[in-house]
Amino acid sequence: MVQPARIDEDGAGRRAFRNQLAVVTGIMPVIAFVLVVDRQEVGVLATLGAALPLVALVVTALARPGADPRWFALVLALDVAGIAFIRGDVPSIGVSALFVLPALWAGYAFGLPGAASTAGITVVLLWIGAPREWDVIDTADTARLISLPLVIVAVSGTAAVLAARARARQELLRRQTVLLQQRLTAVVAREELVRATLDSVDFDVLAFDAEGGTTVANHGRQGSALDDLASAPGDASLAELVRRTLDGDELEDVLVAVRPGDGAVRTYSINTRLLPPDTGGGVLVARDVTAERSALDARDDLVASVSHELRTPTTAVLGSVELAREVPGLPETAERMLDVAARNAERLVELVSGILQAAREDRVDLVLAPCDLVDVIEAAVEAAGPAARAAGVELRLPVRSGPVPVVADAFRVRQVVDNLVSNGVKYNHAGGWVELGAHAVGDRAWVIVRDDGIGIDDEDQTHLFERFFRAEAVRSSTIHGTGLGLAICRQIAERHGGDLTVSSVLGEGTTVTMTIPVGGPGRTGGAR
Repeated sequence: MVQPARIDEDGAGRRAFRNQLAVVTGIMPVIAFVLVVDRQEVGVLATLGAALPLVALVVTALARPGADPRWFALVLALDVAGIAFIRGDVPSIGVSALFVLPALWAGYAFGLPGAASTAGITVVLLWIGAPREWDVIDTADTARLISLPLVIVAVSGTAAVLAARARARQELLRRQTVLLQQRLTAVVAREELVRATLDSVDFDVLAFDAEGGTTVANHGRQGSALDDLASAPGDASLAELVRRTLDGDELEDVLVAVRPGDGAVRTYSINTRLLPPDTGGGVLVARDVTAERSALDARDDLVASVSHELRTPTTAVLGSVELAREVPGLPETAERMLDVAARNAERLVELVSGILQAAREDRVDLVLAPCDLVDVIEAAVEAAGPAARAAGVELRLPVRSGPVPVVADAFRVRQVVDNLVSNGVKYNHAGGWVELGAHAVGDRAWVIVRDDGIGIDDEDQTHLFERFFRAEAVRSSTIHGTGLGLAICRQIAERHGGDLTVSSVLGEGTTVTMTIPVGGPGRTGGAR
């Protein structure tokens, strides 16, 4: 049995009924015409031939929607047989032309195999002819023997090709629909995952388009950051933060203090990022750090208070030691013990001073003014000269080629340089050197301090900027320090809108580089 090229089994019955109805609609007018013109030609064969398509029509009408389309090959057989029986009584070219209808249906429903089978059978029937049709052959039979078979083959084949293309397009559309549905399902699943993730975090996230309109937003578990920022005035407002980001000013841990309707001051840490240009817009993340800032303030207050209380008695101890040294006839053993007490008391004063300075560093405003970095490092070298000569370390300055003007707090920059030079001398060896330099390129300025001292181990370099950290090599030596210097230096550099980096090789030396903007701190990292 010929296998049909099926698209949709659920509609096979309905399609067969429509096709059969078209065949019946073509046959019945011919029978009616013959009855009107020459009733005597209509005999038993014509009557049976007219009945068969009607029976086939009833069969297709009663077929279930999900019926196997292969059964409709029987319907085609009834149609072909019916037309052949009608030709038995009425062997005219008009009746013969009715073979085109089942051939057309066969090509559409069963493809090229169905078209070839049906066309072959109808051509054979045409060539066999009706009874007595071969008694007289004339030129009019050319249509029956040649032209009409060619038309039937062409129509059936064309229907098969067009149906195949339609099925291919429908199959492609079905696959594309399935693929689109799968992708849509995946997108919805990812969107739900992102939404669930955003709703589970304790910070607020806002995504906005290129015009600043909100595309995605959550309100965190605290549910107040975006609301507070939306109602904040001036530069702290949400609209202003979004505008700055769209202008290219990406924010990094910017602290914004707002006072909402309840009167309590809240502090938020703001980070923003621009999305790729083809997407446009950006993302803003706001995290409530009020509790953290309060804890840091309380810690700093405690440290400052305790340090202050320690400094007073320590100063008194130093004064008493100095007075004790002036007592005449002091035994040598007592002098050595007083020296030990003095050194440790001085160490304690240095430690307390460092703690106090670190505690108040965040609270001291930068005093910005034009200054020359070359003047700053020359003054630092002059001040460190006696200590360097005592340690046998050479301080080197390049030949002055011109000023390096910047807008900065000269006192704080000098504090950084003093600390770096002190470290270069302290962690060096007799005969060593410390070299300083400053230069500017474009909108950035550099201060570089290099030495050929003892260097720093790679593992220790990851902890250099942690407060109170001291490398293992110096903790076991007689070199004293608090472990606060580099942390304070980096803090000063960052408050200027720059950075401080260290590069060191154990046993070869260390290079420390401070980078700051020439024109002063930017809006996102300046003086507070």
